[in-house]
Amino acid sequence: MTNRKTLFLILLMGVASSEARVYDLRAGDQARLELTVEKTGLLSGKRHLFTFSQYEGTLRINGDRPEASTVSFSLHAETILCRDTWLSAKDLRKVQEYAVKDMLAADKYPQINFRSTAIRKVDASRYEVEGILTIRDVSKPAMVAASLTGGSGESLSIEGTARIRLTDFGLKPPTAALGTIGTKNEMAFHFVLPATSSIAARE
Repeated sequence: MTNRKTLFLILLMGVASSEARVYDLRAGDQARLELTVEKTGLLSGKRHLFTFSQYEGTLRINGDRPEASTVSFSLHAETILCRDTWLSAKDLRKVQEYAVKDMLAADKYPQINFRSTAIRKVDASRYEVEGILTIRDVSKPAMVAASLTGGSGESLSIEGTARIRLTDFGLKPPTAALGTIGTKNEMAFHFVLPATSSIAARE
C-alpha cells in the first residue's frame, strides 16, 4: 500500500510540475493591429483601414498540451484610427468621428475583449483559436487563425487573422458618414503582436 501511495504522489507531482510559459501582450512599435471593411457599389475595391494603438493581454502557452493554452485580449476602442489614403481630409474626419462615436460608441463601451475557449494546434507553429469576442457588450463566438514565431525564448511574435459580421454585434459601418455609399457586412482583423515572457506558471 505504501508503494502505491508513493507512486501516486510521484505521478501527481509530475502533473503538478508541468509548466506553462506566460507572456504579456503590450502595445509597442513592432505591434500592428488592423481592421478593414470593404466598400460596395461605386467604390467597390476600396476599403476602410483602421488601426488600434492601445491594448493589453495575456498568453499562456503549455508546450506539452497546446490545447490547455489560453489567451485573453483587450483593445481600447477609443484608440481606433482611420488610415484611409483615398478619402478627402473632410471625409476622413467624418469616418474617424463616426467610427469612434457611432460604430464603436467608445465612450460607452471602452473595451473590445476576446477570451479563448479552445485552442487546436494545426502544425508546428499554426493554431486555430476559438473564443468569445465582445464588442459593445455583445458577445459572440469567434475563430482566430494564428501563428507563433520564436516561442521557445523570452519573447515571441503572434500573427493572426479573423473575420466577423458587423450585424452580429449590432455595428453600423461608416456608410452614414459618406452618404449612400455602401459597405460590406464583414470586417477583417489582421494583427502582429509582440509578446514578452513574464513568469512560468505551474498548472
